[in-house]
Amino acid sequence: MKEVCFCGRRGEITYREPILDESGRWALRCWSCGHTDYLEWLSEEAGLVLWGEAKRCRELSVEQGRFAA
Repeated sequence: MKEVCFCGRRGEITYREPILDESGRWALRCWSCGHTDYLEWLSEEAGLVLWGEAKRCRELSVEQGRFAA
């Protein structure tokens, strides 16, 4: 799924940083501007799948040296 952030960055939504906020809600944060996209617009199952995919993409990128851990 391609997504455009408020900062103008374009790309796969799974390339965003998966986070849990202080209340435990799943979200994806733009690594460029820090905008947080809560996944509440999806069903719980779909949100978890998307968040998990973003987590896997992030871990793979860290292993390949594209992002700092």
